[in-house]
Amino acid sequence: MLVQSGQRSLLGLRRELFRRWISCNSCGVELQSKDTKAEGYYAKKEATVVRSKAESSLERAKYLLFSQDLQRLNEGGLRDRQKKVEAPPVCKRCSDALNQNSYDIEQFPDSSYQDVARDIPPQSSILHLASLPEFPLGLNARLLRNKNFDTTLVLTKADQVIQSKPILKKDVPMFLKDFLKYQMNVPMNKILAVSSVKGWNIDTLYSLLKAKTYLLGETNVGKSSLINKYIKQYLGVKVMRDKKGNKIDQSRYTVQNMKQHLKNNSAGVYHVPNMTRSIQQYDINGKSLFDLPGYSDEKKTVSLERIVKKDWLQRIRKTDLFDSRKLKKKHYISFNGTENGACYTVGGIFFLVPPKGTTNQIVKYIPGEHSDFKNIDKALEVFSDCSKPDSQHPLKKFCGIHSSMCDKNNYVRHVLPPFQGSIEIVIKDIGYIMVRSTGAYGFKGLYEVWLPKGVDMCIREPLEKTIVENYERFMESKGASGCCPRNRPIVSSTYPMDHDITDTLATMKDMYMEKTSHDLSSRRLKDVDPLELLETKAEEPYNLYWYYPW
Repeated sequence: MLVQSGQRSLLGLRRELFRRWISCNSCGVELQSKDTKAEGYYAKKEATVVRSKAESSLERAKYLLFSQDLQRLNEGGLRDRQKKVEAPPVCKRCSDALNQNSYDIEQFPDSSYQDVARDIPPQSSILHLASLPEFPLGLNARLLRNKNFDTTLVLTKADQVIQSKPILKKDVPMFLKDFLKYQMNVPMNKILAVSSVKGWNIDTLYSLLKAKTYLLGETNVGKSSLINKYIKQYLGVKVMRDKKGNKIDQSRYTVQNMKQHLKNNSAGVYHVPNMTRSIQQYDINGKSLFDLPGYSDEKKTVSLERIVKKDWLQRIRKTDLFDSRKLKKKHYISFNGTENGACYTVGGIFFLVPPKGTTNQIVKYIPGEHSDFKNIDKALEVFSDCSKPDSQHPLKKFCGIHSSMCDKNNYVRHVLPPFQGSIEIVIKDIGYIMVRSTGAYGFKGLYEVWLPKGVDMCIREPLEKTIVENYERFMESKGASGCCPRNRPIVSSTYPMDHDITDTLATMKDMYMEKTSHDLSSRRLKDVDPLELLETKAEEPYNLYWYYPW
């Protein structure tokens, strides 16, 4: 923690603490101790004076304050025994969520992009953060095209898609640059992919930071995790201000140990979205980072807490629990499509229904137990039994949804456009899986994913494979070939259809023509008989009816 090096009275210390800790150390909201039901309530604690014999020397304090040997600040590096130092206060809402996993999602309201962006001065330097595992979901085309900001695109959580740092440094930026230019029509050079967990490209990104930089992105994209990485690596601090907005002088404070320093200065990281409620400033070795509340996609109509059980959500959202070995080993299960509509699911969060007669390999990158059922109706019947009070159902551990979801009418039937070989199915705020059609090629129908209402999804060509293969072609052709395919879309939205529609391919064509009615330049193969086209395997995928509205 930061402790005072001089002698002060208890009363003076209390006054200083009151001036210093005026906002929640987790979410940034202004604290108050009078109304238990109002925003920012916290229970006041009596301040205590902490004096350590080992730290009483002024010379010792100056050494710790100005020393560049950060290794000595690691926990265990200072052996002096200390009394417990009072930590900065947090509001009751954050305390209950952080310490007891107890929270009401209504206390974590969504913010819109407009709400968050209005606090950023014009011409400011922006880091637009989006999750690489959920690419292209989370890319804000409006922000990337906004000339009022100096924007750098940062793809986070890269270790959940890319196997190694060299690929991340050389292949990914070239791919993303081409993707934005040719698939989104957004020419852009300042693009980077990082991993806060593994420290990939963290130093490179730091070199791009300006004197003041604002972090902008959707909820749970890794803004706070990135800040905490910098706090640890560069001994950064949270900037404290009094009620008048004046910066509080922290030069009289010194570091007690790394553990307390990180606890008191770190940005609030938790698996509940919308934890941050106000702009918070951090000093990272002389550069100011401003952490803004995450905003929610305009398409979002439901909170995942209404659908998925808390323990399942916690596993899904904790990025440090991701096992990167899955990317190399790619353990898959085989799953066949049947006449009865056999389905594959992870906890009931989604149901994948392959066409009858297909043989498929599924690689799962989403935490949680998977299972398969005769059809969706049977699966929901089982999960309904699992959700009953005191249920001892043998499949209970496979159920990740609330009992209120165990009705087919709560799901949207997403029909996927035709694909050849492999695709990745991306589900917003959940993750992705890979599906590979094996055996002799032949079009046997369209795949479906049944997803809870209000949850967004898309499909893409396998991301790492696409990046690596196209970069190799680019190098072999000495730049003649692009690092991202230009003759076809590589991402697509899905086609939600009524449950009783049988001719899904014809319905999809009609929906495709309607989707592209204001984007004629994106129309492809519109005059070709789809069945005739899909009869034969092409050297490169046709990606018929693939379209993503930006």
